[in-house]
Amino acid sequence: MARKIFVLRAHSLVAKEKAKTLLSFGNDNQICIPFPVLDELEKLTHQYSQQGKNARSILDYIDSFDIKKLMSKEGVIQPNGSSLRLVHANNESRIAIPNLSVADKQCLEIAMDLKKENPKTPVILVSRNSSLRLKANSIGIKAQNFRDDLFPTIEEQYKGRLEVETSDENFNKFMEDGRLQIKNIYNSSTIEWFPNVFLQITSFSGGSAIGRFNGKEIVKLNYTEYHPAKVQTKNAGQIMLKEALLESSERAPIVVVKGGAGTGKTYMSLAVALEETLYAKNKRYKEILVSAPIETVGQERMGFLPGEIEDKFNPYIGGIKDNLRQLLKNMDSKDSVASFFSSGKIQIQPIGFLRGRTITDTFFIIDETQNIAPDDIKSIVTRAGKGSKFVFLGDPTQIDNPQLNERNNGLVYLSEKMKETPLAWQITLKDEESVRSDVAKLAAQIL
Repeated sequence: MARKIFVLRAHSLVAKEKAKTLLSFGNDNQICIPFPVLDELEKLTHQYSQQGKNARSILDYIDSFDIKKLMSKEGVIQPNGSSLRLVHANNESRIAIPNLSVADKQCLEIAMDLKKENPKTPVILVSRNSSLRLKANSIGIKAQNFRDDLFPTIEEQYKGRLEVETSDENFNKFMEDGRLQIKNIYNSSTIEWFPNVFLQITSFSGGSAIGRFNGKEIVKLNYTEYHPAKVQTKNAGQIMLKEALLESSERAPIVVVKGGAGTGKTYMSLAVALEETLYAKNKRYKEILVSAPIETVGQERMGFLPGEIEDKFNPYIGGIKDNLRQLLKNMDSKDSVASFFSSGKIQIQPIGFLRGRTITDTFFIIDETQNIAPDDIKSIVTRAGKGSKFVFLGDPTQIDNPQLNERNNGLVYLSEKMKETPLAWQITLKDEESVRSDVAKLAAQIL
């Protein structure tokens, strides 16, 4: 007898690639898939996204088993020892909850049937739909979110920066030769030293400096005196961000930037992109690509919008264009925002059309990454070719995708998965580092 019975909805099933979700619930449990969920999976297979790919792999996996065994109460035994079962609903209507979809109603009825069939075994509905979970609990069916990809809270998430203290003697040595051993940092044994973490270093007498942990020791920054596109940094966070953006694509091919509105993450990223692609004497990149998720990431449903691709994508890159306009003004440039796009100096790349591409020698800015599903992040990062820098920007507190939250979005997923690799540089900009108006800064802090 199974220790627990899990009833899975479609969006929980496609949370992991290659049908791995079905092996995520322990070796002594039973996984039940309602028949309506098969129809939902079939619809997902038509998407050109990671979710679509996952749906196809799940259906292929299920199809590899004998249908009679899948339909039996015992189900089939999976490689990890758990059992897998397909379940259909009875024809009788027993749930009177209003505004339930046919699929939701049938899944709840199946869960009720399983509970009746197995009175001594916990039956748990697994769904990413919070409304469905509440309705399930209201009729006595335990429900939970699929939490395999749920990362720490905002407060606990990796920031890419630390504030540390050292003695006056060690601080002065750091200022002289640009090196500081981590053993000379106060309480260093209690710190998790991830590669490329930025440090605000304070001496016991009040001296202040910024450094970076290179995997062995703390070193000074290289680009503090360099001002891309004539942009002056306003605070410690922007100094750190500029360092990560200006570092070569060989050493820093991935940059993950988290921060609220007005902290300068898009502005600084565009400034470096313009400098290193168009204005620098020794240009590092051949082109600038910009992108941002749309509501239907990976589904290519922009055709209802009029015009060419720039016109279709305009609503989603408004922030990038606003920042570009400010940059051109800062540089006293006679160029217009429109000319940068019409001339191809900056190109738009819809995320849903990345499959099959290898992006080389390119400065690629992906804005609003918090609205990208973790499933689709891998599809983006694996497009990176030689000489490219991929810059992921976003604010995990500003989620517009109804399937995501501040703990399971693509930005946080990428940050947590990449924090141990030296190829990913990260920085979280603080709310108090906002450089917008006082009103905007106040709103970010208290609303």
